[in-house]
Amino acid sequence: MKVEIKQSAEFGETCAVICCREVDESVLAAADLLRRGSDVITAYDNGRIVVLKRKDLFMIRAEDGRTRLYTEKAAYDSAKPLRDFESLSGFMRISKFCVINLEEIKCFEPMFSGALRVVLKNGLNESISRKYLPEMKKYLGM
Repeated sequence: MKVEIKQSAEFGETCAVICCREVDESVLAAADLLRRGSDVITAYDNGRIVVLKRKDLFMIRAEDGRTRLYTEKAAYDSAKPLRDFESLSGFMRISKFCVINLEEIKCFEPMFSGALRVVLKNGLNESISRKYLPEMKKYLGM
């Protein structure tokens, strides 16, 4: 299978087009893989390797020299740096130390001097730093 990648600042969202003479199993498998992306994430919990789904993550934080993945009820460690998670679809970096799942936002609380605190559906909360606040406001249409 021939693979071609084109990069340009003119492109908006990443898009993949498969050109084929006929649709066979390999084409369907490639399309499925592209749709799913990196849906599965591995993490560590007391020496065990745990498989998490991207949609189950609420918050990812850099804490004490490690990366912590927060789900609804638990927290896990990851060997990956925080920057690897900010490119996940549906996630946004809100500070130097934190990336959140945009689908898990419960509300925002205003803070002093125009700052915002995000509260997630599982009760976790985090301040949005000034550097990332304009991007969040743009996402919210403010």
